[in-house]
Amino acid sequence: MRTIALWSLAAFGFTLAGSFLLLLRQDWTKSQLWRILAFASGVLLGVSFLRILPEASQISPHLAGMGVLTAFLLIFALEGFTMMHSCMEYAQDCEVHMVGWIAFGSLALHALLDGVAITIAFQKNGVMGNAVSSAILIHKLTDGLTLSGLLLGARYSKEKCLKTVLLLALATPIGAFLAFPLSSIFSNSSLGWWLGFIAGTFFYVGAADILPRLHKVKDIYCLGSFALGLLAGGFHLK
Repeated sequence: MRTIALWSLAAFGFTLAGSFLLLLRQDWTKSQLWRILAFASGVLLGVSFLRILPEASQISPHLAGMGVLTAFLLIFALEGFTMMHSCMEYAQDCEVHMVGWIAFGSLALHALLDGVAITIAFQKNGVMGNAVSSAILIHKLTDGLTLSGLLLGARYSKEKCLKTVLLLALATPIGAFLAFPLSSIFSNSSLGWWLGFIAGTFFYVGAADILPRLHKVKDIYCLGSFALGLLAGGFHLK
């Protein structure tokens, strides 16, 4: 439990760190955001393809596939109500940013699921837990960056922006703590579904924004960051 608590609190801190970084260095972060997102996307995809999905498939290939599909459908539905994860609305020039209560609810649920993912991953083993949690930390940094950018674009004050990010960041440790009492009752087969679900979430979040961008803009640094993220996620997060 202590390890899960430390990782989930670190995820909370990384979300705030991303927010503070943008507020302190707004011009720099906006100009470099795509490269930061490319690295984070590479990490998520590397962890998913080379760590999580093989483990899930060993438990139950069918349930792992169902978990991936469920995650795709859920995140796709959530994205219909909010500009979640990397969000092109901030990374590209845009005069108006619409951020409503439904969007906040969707973002909170997404952050809650990140906490659940940390607990589920450690239920498998420590190596899986560390790999998933490390990827989530990098993802949370980009969440803090882009969410703060959207809120500022929606004419939020810096104080209100930080308070909003703080509330959303709390959802991740809450999700981890809520999932912990239930983790001991998961059967081995259901763990295959959950790992597939985590992989599916990472697939969608890692690919939805950055891959279209890589096809559209020939930025060698962005491509290099993505490749470096793939290597980090697949081979070096232990």
